[in-house]
Amino acid sequence: MFKSILFFISNIFITRSYDVVFVYLNHFNRGVDEANEFFKPFLDSLSKGGYSYTLWEESDLKGAYRHYPRNAEAIPLDFITLVQVLLRKFFTKKDKSYSIQEYDNYYEREKKVSKWIKTIFFRKFNAKMYIVLANNNVTLWREINPSAKIIDYQHGMIWNGHDTTLVDYEPHQIKTKNSIINMVYGKGFRDLLIDFDETNFYSQNNVIDIGFYHKIFPYQKRKNNRVILYSLQNVDLSSNKEYYEIIKKIIYTNKNYFIDNNYQVMFKNHPRYDRDDKLVFDEELSFISWIDDNVSIDKIIDDISLHITSKSTTAFDLALKGIPTIFVDVLESRSPKSIFFNQYNYPIKEFILSDEVRLQYLLFIIEDDEKYQEYSQLVYNWAREFYQDFDEDKFLSFLRN
Repeated sequence: MFKSILFFISNIFITRSYDVVFVYLNHFNRGVDEANEFFKPFLDSLSKGGYSYTLWEESDLKGAYRHYPRNAEAIPLDFITLVQVLLRKFFTKKDKSYSIQEYDNYYEREKKVSKWIKTIFFRKFNAKMYIVLANNNVTLWREINPSAKIIDYQHGMIWNGHDTTLVDYEPHQIKTKNSIINMVYGKGFRDLLIDFDETNFYSQNNVIDIGFYHKIFPYQKRKNNRVILYSLQNVDLSSNKEYYEIIKKIIYTNKNYFIDNNYQVMFKNHPRYDRDDKLVFDEELSFISWIDDNVSIDKIIDDISLHITSKSTTAFDLALKGIPTIFVDVLESRSPKSIFFNQYNYPIKEFILSDEVRLQYLLFIIEDDEKYQEYSQLVYNWAREFYQDFDEDKFLSFLRN
């Protein structure tokens, strides 16, 4: 907090100007050496081109992300966040119409808060471009620099139904009101946004297939070693109890099949799960293990041959390594049937788990090595439609123009 106060108070007196400002929440610090890997190709490109940039890091003042490290090189936004909280309370007290349910009123309040913050702390600040993850504070950046390009870089899956991207075939107002440009992992995501948007906001001009922040390698034949990774989606505490019961039912129903056929199941928690709310089985099961929270998927990718999840973006990460995913149908608006099969066109149509016993049937199918290799190649080709290598030339050209 002291570092944050010092920087933004000094902003009152010191003129600062950058080509690019990067903004993100500290829970994205989960890469190698606990770094934020999403921005690495951008930073490398800017360094090569001699452009100036700065990193600004947000953290939840309530402490929800206290388990994640802070980046020592980044400027903490904690002080600005605290000022925002105080101003929001002040303006809401004066005008009861400011409601998060009424987006226009909520947006007007944010604009008013942003105007005050700009007047006090950012009068001498200028940036040509802001690159954010998860729409971080875009109304504030738009108020500070009305002519700047504000880019939301994809940080996971996007689909029609994604809260801040596209809902009921319309883009979120935070995108339209702030003229947000979207940079996505590949042509598949670009085409999805444009094709599913009935308002025509998304277009070739503001959806740019810039590429993925990790290197994508050519397909390599995989061996089916009967080790399953189960990616948990345990973020929403209000629904975890029901969600955990579904998982337990899958495990206990197929317990004997796992044991008799030498399967191992490795569980991995969602990066933002609550440490006080964990999945616990009623008995010790020898075929189950847990992956440490600090271990990335890249470290274990050679140890697994199959993936189970409800709707995790890990399905794409593993498909790029030729690992198929079986989806658990959670029967909700964000079900894998709606996202992966109806919008992403996942190529293995039968890999949807509508009941627990069906898992044995699906496992039996891919125990055949020829069938496993066929499915492995299928999912890799499918993922490559959505993911491409980071295009440095395209990014620098966009910055120059």
